[in-house]
This record gives sequence, C-alpha cells and structure tokens, in this order.
Amino acid sequence: MDPESIQSYRMRVFMLSQELRRETNPTHRAMTALYLAEAATTLARMEVLEAQKAETAQHSESPV
Repeated sequence: MDPESIQSYRMRVFMLSQELRRETNPTHRAMTALYLAEAATTLARMEVLEAQKAETAQHSESPV
C-alpha cells in the first residue's frame, strides 16, 4: 500500500488514536497527539479532495 494514499492515512489516524488511548506516559501522549493531529489534518484535506472529485464526476455524468 502506498504510504501516502488516503487508505494509509485512514489507517494511520486509526492506529495513532488507539495508541493515544493506551499511552500512559504524558510525554509520549503529547507526541502521539501531535502525530495524530498532523495525520488527521492531512487525511481531512485528502477527504475533501476525494469528495470534490466525486462531486465533479457526478455532475459530469448528469445530463444538462
């Protein structure tokens, strides 16, 4: 799987959120939270682009 794909980012956000839940060390929690925030921001941008592509494709298939 391409590490820069939307599927990879979805998995990364999921895994980091699980790790954050389990982490007890405050310093490690802070770092994990920063990684999670960065991955979630990237994923959100990718999801917006995917939604725009889907919308554009849907409009181009519709008869005018």
